[in-house]
Amino acid sequence: MTNTDKILNILSSFERTGEERSGYVTGKNTIRKVFDSIEGNSVENILARLTLIDSMYSTQMGRRYYGLEELAEVLAKLQEKQKLSDMFLTFLKDKDVEKFTVVCNGEEKKLFTEKYGIGKDGSDKGHALSLITKYAYFETNYQFPIYDSIVREMYPLLWSYCGLPKKEMPKMTSMVDNIIAFVEAIDLLKKKLGNPKELTYDSLDRLLWHTGKILRGNLSLILTMEEYKKYGCEFNEKGFDFSKYDLTKMKFLKEKPVLKSLFELAKEM
Repeated sequence: MTNTDKILNILSSFERTGEERSGYVTGKNTIRKVFDSIEGNSVENILARLTLIDSMYSTQMGRRYYGLEELAEVLAKLQEKQKLSDMFLTFLKDKDVEKFTVVCNGEEKKLFTEKYGIGKDGSDKGHALSLITKYAYFETNYQFPIYDSIVREMYPLLWSYCGLPKKEMPKMTSMVDNIIAFVEAIDLLKKKLGNPKELTYDSLDRLLWHTGKILRGNLSLILTMEEYKKYGCEFNEKGFDFSKYDLTKMKFLKEKPVLKSLFELAKEM
């Protein structure tokens, strides 16, 4: 079995077994409930959704002054033009970012490249691509790829693991704060893996995020609290070497075959 076959088997297992209990699943389901329960797309409703996503995904937008409010206003204005979910899904096909341009308070704002919020000194802060794509992910019912540091960190590792041509791999620097380059890179990876029906944006994100968290030793959202107390703390000890860790110590993985396969994948990477 090739490494690519192993990846496809894991993706297929996502479809067969569903999602196992963890902080990741709880957070995802909680945000889904909020999206489904808050009707309408007023600035206040969008702000409520953004605030929850920012909190549960630790995207740090809440630390900026007025950042969440400013982003909520832009999204609300866009919603007046066209249904947001339709706009995001269409973008995945045409890669047209100009349609996400609106005028707020007399100023032209471009959703994906705008700087949101200010610092204590009143200076402009940075972009909000990670939070925007997470909002799009839930707005489209998990049909939009999530941009974050873990995905960009794991992308070349997965590419190499599958033995894909190194010269054809997109440059990671080209993806930084560039939604078009990022989506094109994700689409290219899907194509190189054969693009089977199991390889959705959601399943690929789930694979990259979990293996990335494991390799970082950040298991709090992957394990239950009981599991973390017994096993997760060791991953944060000074000098811990995951490559030498015996996964059979984690006896609970027998009851969590999907998580077990992700730990094994991370170990091989």
